[in-house]
Amino acid sequence: MVRKNKRSKRKPLKGLLAFLLFSLVLFFLIRPIFTIGYKKLATARPKMTTYKNVIRGQGYTILSQSQFYAKNDGIVVYGAQEGERVPVDYEIATVNFQDDFSSQKDDLIRIQAAIDYKSNKKAAGKDSYQETPEIKKTIEKIQTSIKDNDFQSMVSDINNLDLITPHNVNISELSELLNEPLEALEEKKEALSKALSQTRSRYISTVPGVISYIFPAGKSLNYKGSFDKFSLAYLDQLHFNPIQQSGVRVKKGKPIFRIIDNLQWYIAVSIHNNSKLKDLEAGQEVSLVLNKKEAIKGIIKEIKESQDKEGVIIISMEEGFEENYTKAKQNAEIILKQEDAYTVPAKAIVEQKKKTGVYVQDIHNLVRFVPVKILAQNDDWAYLEKGDMKNKITLDEKNGEKQVQTITYEDNIVLDPASVQEKQLIN
Repeated sequence: MVRKNKRSKRKPLKGLLAFLLFSLVLFFLIRPIFTIGYKKLATARPKMTTYKNVIRGQGYTILSQSQFYAKNDGIVVYGAQEGERVPVDYEIATVNFQDDFSSQKDDLIRIQAAIDYKSNKKAAGKDSYQETPEIKKTIEKIQTSIKDNDFQSMVSDINNLDLITPHNVNISELSELLNEPLEALEEKKEALSKALSQTRSRYISTVPGVISYIFPAGKSLNYKGSFDKFSLAYLDQLHFNPIQQSGVRVKKGKPIFRIIDNLQWYIAVSIHNNSKLKDLEAGQEVSLVLNKKEAIKGIIKEIKESQDKEGVIIISMEEGFEENYTKAKQNAEIILKQEDAYTVPAKAIVEQKKKTGVYVQDIHNLVRFVPVKILAQNDDWAYLEKGDMKNKITLDEKNGEKQVQTITYEDNIVLDPASVQEKQLIN
């Protein structure tokens, strides 16, 4: 009885062991069948981006402007701020001369002494100051000039006061002057007095425009009614020195300021080896990016082609003056087309039955071919058309255009398409 019970207890244990052994054998037999069509592959979702079809070159700022130069060494007093627009007849700057006029003043005193001597007004060599009506009147004129801010008259009256005030002059110093007629001495006095009164220069605007004290390009990019000189060869040979800026002290012949027409300005873009040049035409509206900043709008004024794939595009600008009038040369991009797009690794692109596309992993983990339309491609990335609101693109086929479904931003793109086939189970 006891033996029968022991045998009955062993039966479930033997059955469990037999089941486990059978399951293990079955796993090794069936596993190759499932793995025949299965692979573990890397995938990635497409990235949203903005695709720009551009022509790249160098942009040169062409301005209609007048440049003003210092007539003498001196100290400048500015009447307008950088970038300020001024009307006609506006006093922009005043240069107070730093020249030494002491010798001219001494000459004037001697001439006056000779005139007085020949006119028997006073004997040379005596100093007997007294405030004459003439001196008193001159002092009043000086005070009025100061009140009215008439500095040129003030300087002239001060010089005249210096003349009519008695000075010690040795008669021997006047021997040469005393040989001259009184009329000649009066003429010399008038000419020298006028020269001494001009101790500063005033600079007045001759046209309305924007004032700048920054000089990035000299006269090389001045516009004078024609673009003839702005050829590709001319622009390529231009070299710009570090930007100059006028300060408080100026030297004779150096630029002080320039007046710029901010309503009419241009960017000349030099193009080398770019077949897209043929896609442009005069009158076309374009967007222009300078030094990778925000795009600004303009209209193509003129196209100067030097040879195939090379030339200069003259663009009349409609905006962006404030940010660019002080820059002579910048990196430039003419945007031909701009649209939302996807980017995928270039190695993911495949050809199937004369159609371009990618392999995607669908919700059942099966490989599926999806057509795409390539906007641009390089060694690393492909830019793909995003499609319409329903993710459809238009493809050119033998029977005409056809709309087909393309990828979405949620698709998992197979990165190694050469190692899979359509409808294969992955991952």
